[in-house]
Amino acid sequence: MKLLILAGGMSSRMKKNIEGNTNLDPKLIEQANTLPKSMIGLGKDGRPFLDYVLFNAAQAGVKEVILLLNPKDTVSQPYYEKLMQVEKNWGLKINFARQLIPEGREKPLGTTDAIEQALAQFPAWKTSRFITCNGDNLYPIEAFRLLLDEKYPNAMLDWDTDGYTVERVRNCAIVKKDEDGYLVDLIEKPNDEEWVKIVETMPRIGISWNIFAFTGADVMPFLEKTPLHPIRNEKEIPVTVRLFASEKPKSIYAIQISDFIPDLSSKQDIADVMQALNYEI
Repeated sequence: MKLLILAGGMSSRMKKNIEGNTNLDPKLIEQANTLPKSMIGLGKDGRPFLDYVLFNAAQAGVKEVILLLNPKDTVSQPYYEKLMQVEKNWGLKINFARQLIPEGREKPLGTTDAIEQALAQFPAWKTSRFITCNGDNLYPIEAFRLLLDEKYPNAMLDWDTDGYTVERVRNCAIVKKDEDGYLVDLIEKPNDEEWVKIVETMPRIGISWNIFAFTGADVMPFLEKTPLHPIRNEKEIPVTVRLFASEKPKSIYAIQISDFIPDLSSKQDIADVMQALNYEI
């Protein structure tokens, strides 16, 4: 019943100037420019976006959380420490880890490095089964419930793409699985040639939203051997998962799911996310 939330990025896309006319509240623009994006106040009560992620996880049965934060983040930890003090933390035990930035770099080393650093700071999790996800996607309760199922030691969610534009789908990692439902490959941001093959050979196209369940002992070797991305110069979890699936076939089960995912990547997403956060927590 453990969850690792990756919220240590620099929020560089969120801090870019918004394009075109916008009716966005200037206060929200100010928050988007100054706060970690998962702490932007949204929804009915202006609660941090991350509150909703944690609430949904708790409703599904998660009991313990690690928030992996940027070392420059001075907002998130005090906020959640206060919630725990007044027992308004949805019954969750919330721990805090930091994704330290290597000397000579301005940005963190990627999502795989984030998981490695969190496990190094909480070694007991290395022998546990845990879910890991992004801090800027609003995963529904059902997503956490599906991954809490102990039937599959290592699993991921395979999201339906009905209603998505081709451009949106191609900007994600395409899930390729075998006849038994186990992951074979993750095709990240397919090029034109790869996309034509996907359309011709896959009757259903599913995508990953970077939420996985891992058994620590199983995934650790692949975290450690993940190479730097040749362009982004970061260690990324889709590459880790590809290695895992390639070297240990039938190890990662891909569970189909159809819920829509509100994604808080840039200022353009804020209005859509506000509409999705229309419930009390």
